[in-house]
Amino acid sequence: MNLNFRIKIYAIIAVFLAVTYIIKINNEQEPLPVIGSIPEFEFIDSEGRDISLTNLKGKVWVADFIFTTCTMACPIMTGNMNTIHKKYKKNDDLRLVSISVYPEYDTPEVLKKYASQYKADTDTWHFLTGNESTVKEVIKDGFKIGDYEDIIFHSEKFALVDKNGMIRAYYNGMKTEDMKKLKKDIDNLLKQSS
Repeated sequence: MNLNFRIKIYAIIAVFLAVTYIIKINNEQEPLPVIGSIPEFEFIDSEGRDISLTNLKGKVWVADFIFTTCTMACPIMTGNMNTIHKKYKKNDDLRLVSISVYPEYDTPEVLKKYASQYKADTDTWHFLTGNESTVKEVIKDGFKIGDYEDIIFHSEKFALVDKNGMIRAYYNGMKTEDMKKLKKDIDNLLKQSS
C-alpha cells in the first residue's frame, strides 16, 4: 500500500471514531432528578371508571390540567398532548392524564365528548374529574403547580411522572421545544426498567 492510501484510510477511521463518539455523547443524558412524589388520589375518567395512582403505577405518564370550556391555553395543550398520544399510542408503558380544573362542569360525559374530539384512546389517555377539593389537593401536594385557591387558573405545565409515581420534570405545554425535550425524556424513562 502506498503512503497516501494509508493516510486516507487512517483519516476515514479517525473521522468514523470521532462521529461515533459525538453520537454516543449526544445520546447519553444525565438522569432526570426526582422532584417530588404524587399523593394517592382517586378520580373518575371519561368512561366512568375509577382511576387512582395505583392504576398508573408501573407506567410512565404525562399529566396536565385543563378544562373543556377553556378557549386559551387548553386547546394548545391538549393538541400537544394529542401529538404525544399519537406517537406513543401503541406503547402500553405510557399513559397520559388530563385532569379537569373545572370538575363541576366537566362530568365524565362532557370529558368523553371532549376526548372524542381528539380521537383519544381513553384506555391510555385518561381525562379525569372529581371533587374540587381532591383536584386542589393533587395540584398543591402533588404537582405543586397552578393556583391552589382558584384552580381554574391552572398551570400550562406538563409533568412527567415515572413508573414509581415520582415527578421527574416539568415542561411548558405551549412550547414546541419543550415538547421535543419531553418526548426525548419519555423515551429515556421508558428504557429504564424500574
